[in-house]
Order: sequence, then C-alpha cells, then structure tokens
Amino acid sequence: MRYFLPLCLLTVLSIGTLITTPVTAKTVPIPAPKPAAEETKAVPPVPKPELKEPPVLSKPETPKAERIYQVACLPLLQNEVEGKVIAPVSEGLCQIRSPLEITAITKPVPIEFDQPVITNCTMTVALTEWAKETNALARAHLGSDIKTIGTGSHYQCRNVNNGSTGRVSEHAFGNALDIMSFTLVNGEKTELAKDWNGAEKQQKFWRALHKKSCTFFMTVLGPEADSAHETNLHLDMGCHGKSCTYRICQ
Repeated sequence: MRYFLPLCLLTVLSIGTLITTPVTAKTVPIPAPKPAAEETKAVPPVPKPELKEPPVLSKPETPKAERIYQVACLPLLQNEVEGKVIAPVSEGLCQIRSPLEITAITKPVPIEFDQPVITNCTMTVALTEWAKETNALARAHLGSDIKTIGTGSHYQCRNVNNGSTGRVSEHAFGNALDIMSFTLVNGEKTELAKDWNGAEKQQKFWRALHKKSCTFFMTVLGPEADSAHETNLHLDMGCHGKSCTYRICQ
C-alpha cells in the first residue's frame, strides 16, 4: 500500500533540509597590501679625486766644503822666522786651524831647528822672543851664540806623556815644543839629559834657561818636574785657570 505525503509536508521537509544543511563558504584570501614604494633619494655624485702631478723632487745640494779660516802670523810676515803656512791639521780631537812649519829663527842671529817644527802662531811668537833670551844666556854662560836647537816632540796627536788615557796633550794642538839640546857656533853641544847636573857652566845655563822660559810660556816642565821630562824641557802655551793667566813652572 503506498502512502503519499501531502505536497505541503514535502515542501516543509525540503525547506528543513535546506536549513539544517550547513553551507560551507570558501574563504577567499585577501592579498597583502603592497608596501609603499620608498621615495628615491637623490644621492649626489661622488667627486672624482683630482689627479695631481707628482711633485718634482729637487736634487740634493752638494755639501760645500767647510771654509778654513787661517790667520797670518806676524813673525813669518816680518821674517823673524823661516817657514811656511801649511794645510790645517785635523785628526779627531787633534786640531790646528792655522799651522806653521818653521825651520829657523832669524833674529837677532840665525838659529836653526834640527827638524822642521809644526806649531801654531801663538807658539811661534813666544819662540822668537824666547830664542833671543836663550842666545843671550848661551853667550853669558857658554861663551858662544847658538847655531842649532835640538828638538823633541812638536805636533803629535796624543795624550799627555803618551798615556793611553787621560787628557789630550798640548802637542796635539801644535801648542807645545820639547827642547833637547843646543849646538853652539863654536862647535860645542850641550844636552839637557847629561848637563842638567853636569859641569858648572852647563848647570847654570840650563837652570837659567828654565827660569827664563817661565816668563814666555804658560807651562815649563824640566827634569825636576817628573821622570817624563828628565831629557827635555817642555814648553807650551796651554790655558790654565779661568783667565788663562796661571803658569806652571816646574
């Protein structure tokens, strides 16, 4: 037996089915907003470095030779000595700016040195005056003029008494001369080494000469000074004291 539902009931059921059946709606993705375009900042162009020409290097100047200031020496100009001006001496601490090489004293009588003596003008001036007095003493005590002066050290680059240490000698500046002997015009010869305590006239001559030398030079050292001067009379113009007027006479 077939049952037939009324049309109105079918309609209600259909509507109910539609109501009760959930409607699934697809979610449509919303696109993300585009980032705002950054404003393009105007960047100033980087200036190109200026190309500079390389500096022109000047050639180093050739060092000039030091000017040597030499001085004229009055005894040489006035012909009181025989000799000549020589080139400056420079050996480390040993220096002579205006050296002379002298071979003889000419006044008041010609007196030769037994070897050329390298010294300075100050010593030359003193030696010319000293030679006059020395010749007068030779006449008085030995009865003759002097012909030749026997010398030891003159210029030498060394320390005092040839020491390995200590101060530089006055010889290193051409400022000293050692006297060893005298040969007389009459042919006789007197030597300090044997005549300091020799015959009476030789003793008197050498002692008188030692004393007189102390009036011309700043340092005079003889046999009674030390063993280094038993054979020579050391004469120099070295400076002693603050005013360079103090003398050493031994």
